[in-house]
Amino acid sequence: MAMKITIPWELKYKYARGMLTTLFKGFMYVIRERHGAAEALEIHQLVNKMDNRIQNMIRTLKDVFKIEENDIEALRSVWEIYLDLTGIISTTLEQSEKLWRHKITTCAWVTEPKDLSDWCYNYCSLMNKFINPKTTLERPKAMCTGDSECEFVVKIEE
Repeated sequence: MAMKITIPWELKYKYARGMLTTLFKGFMYVIRERHGAAEALEIHQLVNKMDNRIQNMIRTLKDVFKIEENDIEALRSVWEIYLDLTGIISTTLEQSEKLWRHKITTCAWVTEPKDLSDWCYNYCSLMNKFINPKTTLERPKAMCTGDSECEFVVKIEE
């Protein structure tokens, strides 16, 4: 009888995460090739809004980690958990009561065609708006547009 192989959880996680990024990029590239970048971005946005996907993900993270507020600290906490889960390396550059500025130096989700770069901005905006509807987002730098890092500035407006 063959012995069952035990696969470490770390390998399972890295394998699943790698498959998700590859699948995501594959779909985005094929849609772009067949229908153009604008259609690929629109489909990505529709999928993210479908069945409350983002809201459910954020609600789960907030519930598991007992994050109850919607201030900048709560927003940062949700993002730091999400970034860690997805293998994205981020560093906080500045934080105050109404602002969080951070940079990303490692991201497996980077898309090659620059005309697809807004997928990330759109996705992050949806996440932020669900956590706190009064957020605004700026992205002065983006790896998807050829920069060496991403930079995001999240503000909570009065």
